[in-house]
Amino acid sequence: MAVRERRERERRQRRLCIVEAAESIFSERGFEGTTMQQIADRAELSKATLYLYFKSKEELYLTVCTQGLSRFGERLQKAVERRGDAVGKVRAIYLAYVERSLEDPMMFRVLQDTFIERIRRNLSEQTVRQISGTIRQWLEYGARLVEEGKREGVFRREIDSYALSLSAWRMATGLVELALLEEPMVADPGEMRRIFRKSIDLLLEGARPR
Repeated sequence: MAVRERRERERRQRRLCIVEAAESIFSERGFEGTTMQQIADRAELSKATLYLYFKSKEELYLTVCTQGLSRFGERLQKAVERRGDAVGKVRAIYLAYVERSLEDPMMFRVLQDTFIERIRRNLSEQTVRQISGTIRQWLEYGARLVEEGKREGVFRREIDSYALSLSAWRMATGLVELALLEEPMVADPGEMRRIFRKSIDLLLEGARPR
């Protein structure tokens, strides 16, 4: 038993070493400029060893970035603290998601990458479940805020709470993508802040009792 526990501990430590090395290289060179060999060299391991722990560079990249997902979630939860009614909480969490995405475009794009079939094929089932599960938790948290609003009478009772949460997320995602374009075609960059605020107000107005 002691030998098995030691081996498992060594395995966890080696995996952590790989992820830390990858985080360092990715931050310096970006995804396209990084190779598995560079990561192996930084971790002082063989390239073959890396593939014992990660199926592909894409999986390792997403693993590095998903470490920030919990911090991302904490940012969203803090946004609703000291807010009044559910409307204020939903608006706050929506705008916090937008602000965090604009502050960390790499994290935002990684979240979007998980919905690209080409990349998903290079990920292990465990990684896909982990990322999808985290996003689902965020959406369910948003749905609970909508349910709170129903009890307060600020949202219509027949509203599908999860659908509203999902719609708000995808609306914010699409607008963030526009804001991050280097050469925007359909939106004035100077107007995006106002559009972000107006978009959530429009969605919430549609959910209020008639």
